[in-house]
Amino acid sequence: MKKLKRNVLISSLLSIGVIISGCGNEETSADSSDKFPEGPVKIVVPFSAGGGADTTARVIAEHTEEHLGVKIVTENRDGAGGTLGQEMVATAEPDGYTLGLITTSIVTNPIFNNVSYTHEDFIPIAQLVSDVGYLYIPGDAPYDDIESLIEYASNNGVTIAVSGAQTSDNFAAREFAEAAGIQSTPIPYEGGSRAVASAAGGHDDATISSFSEAEGQVQSGNLKPILVFSEERSEQYPDVPTSYEKGIEVTEESWRGIGAPSGTDPEIIKYLQEAFKKGFDDEKYQEKMKNQGMDTMYRNTEEFQKVINTNYERFKNAKE
Repeated sequence: MKKLKRNVLISSLLSIGVIISGCGNEETSADSSDKFPEGPVKIVVPFSAGGGADTTARVIAEHTEEHLGVKIVTENRDGAGGTLGQEMVATAEPDGYTLGLITTSIVTNPIFNNVSYTHEDFIPIAQLVSDVGYLYIPGDAPYDDIESLIEYASNNGVTIAVSGAQTSDNFAAREFAEAAGIQSTPIPYEGGSRAVASAAGGHDDATISSFSEAEGQVQSGNLKPILVFSEERSEQYPDVPTSYEKGIEVTEESWRGIGAPSGTDPEIIKYLQEAFKKGFDDEKYQEKMKNQGMDTMYRNTEEFQKVINTNYERFKNAKE
């Protein structure tokens, strides 16, 4: 009887200890979120400087700092199709101080590559951009519209420069080749800016890119848009036909946004989301993004998560 009472007493003391310990953790977590942020916040861009992802990160950082109350720095950690920078974010301390510029490749890279993370290792904070993709050809190419490109490719084969090995434009290039019945080889580069530069220099026969990444080369006469991968014509190039008009039912939308490592305190996520939303709504932010030719689109955490989940199902099925 005495032994039972002693066991009950020990058990009770252990339970109290667990409760006290748990309360201590909650207080630590609450203190952490209450004090956030106490120093600079970093956005890791997993692609090279000068591309659409890099520009998106730098412009939103500039217009969100005053709402976050601390400096936001951007860091380009490109390489291996974006996996180096993505792994850096996925494995970072989930304290809100290391964020990532995330794109479709956080979904495709883990599906098609042997990496240490999945898309579930990121918490989406806010989607900021939704760019439609265009098919561009070199300004001096021996074809000047979609019909002559298809005829040329059917006889000679073509290369299409894309922004990465497992990026959405790479899949669009493959889907385009299959739908058009042509011989085509996608050539992946480290980021959209390098893919655009390659096609503009005549090293590839075409590239799939966004208005913001390619318009400078179009203005210089080095590239020409001949197709928009959408059901609707674009405001930027109203005379360029859509893929659906040409019987090629392929779409290409490139989204970009901000994400944090999984495990980040929900209160910190909420604080960051509110700050980035204010930055997104800033008229100067919208004006700068428009001048860059980017189509802005805001989605909150829940809406952004649905887009990521839909992408996962699409690319997982493509692999199978």
